[in-house]
Amino acid sequence: MLLQLLSSTTLIIIHPLTMSSTYHSLLGLLRLNNQSYTTYARFCRRTLFIRSLAENASMAAFLGQILVLHYGANRDAYPYFAFDGAEGGDKEGLYDFDRTLWLAAVTWACEIVAAWVVRRVVAGLFGKEVAGEGWRDLRRWPELLPTSAVVIDRKSTRLNSSHR
Repeated sequence: MLLQLLSSTTLIIIHPLTMSSTYHSLLGLLRLNNQSYTTYARFCRRTLFIRSLAENASMAAFLGQILVLHYGANRDAYPYFAFDGAEGGDKEGLYDFDRTLWLAAVTWACEIVAAWVVRRVVAGLFGKEVAGEGWRDLRRWPELLPTSAVVIDRKSTRLNSSHR
């Protein structure tokens, strides 16, 4: 939970700071960015939009995966992944299905709230809508959709392998 709190807090604080014109100017002085501020800010909003899609897709995939592992046909073949506590190989009984499902749902809720808050901060500070920018980009460049799917899949793979 501490890791989720840190992740959400840094998203809400750090992402808007990196969108500021001051940060953009610093990147220019360090010769790390040669984009105009308008282009750079649009890129930052797009990044935030895709990150939100990836987080939601990966959490939905993780919740679906633990439901399949707990209730699925391979439950007996992989008892540890059924999340049945001590019966499944977890001697301390810490990783049961209810706790895993509950904490994953809480984590997802934290991500949704953090994304909502940072979108409001960006709209308030910069007068730009993150979701509108993202959906416009997907309509303008439909090839971004498969790219987003790859990003989502890679994030989901990392998330699921870190929960094992």
